[in-house]
Amino acid sequence: MRADLLLRGAEVLEADAANPEGIKFDLSTWAADARIDLVHSYLTPDIRKKYRYKEGEVIPVNCGTQACAFGLFALSGAFKEEGLSYIIIAGTLRPILKRGQRIFFEWDAVNELFNLDDGQSQRLFSAVNYDQNQRQGATAELAVAARIRRLIANE
Repeated sequence: MRADLLLRGAEVLEADAANPEGIKFDLSTWAADARIDLVHSYLTPDIRKKYRYKEGEVIPVNCGTQACAFGLFALSGAFKEEGLSYIIIAGTLRPILKRGQRIFFEWDAVNELFNLDDGQSQRLFSAVNYDQNQRQGATAELAVAARIRRLIANE
């Protein structure tokens, strides 16, 4: 486990939670336009077409974007030196981690960056492992940051 990188992630989450212009935190997506209602309309063809990202688009790290913890990490550039960024495929953002000639996407990128196993990464970052009231907003960001800090303290 890379405790140093996880701590940096917790700090990014805490700073964003305190920023009223920060991203609209939502554990249910890597990242999406904040105008999309992920619960009710995300999968409709009209919504996907209207708010899809364009290849090469720079996604803003502000309240016009909703993202989960790892989406925020990819968007913010906080782990750029470690090779974390994102690409747009078919209008959706996918976190990507480059390590030399190797490329890791989404959950594989999470595991590789932080040197976690699947269980650890899912407990820290998957929406299904949080109560409904801890999946969105600053409260959710702080809940993820606290869980990261607890994992590190218990290792």
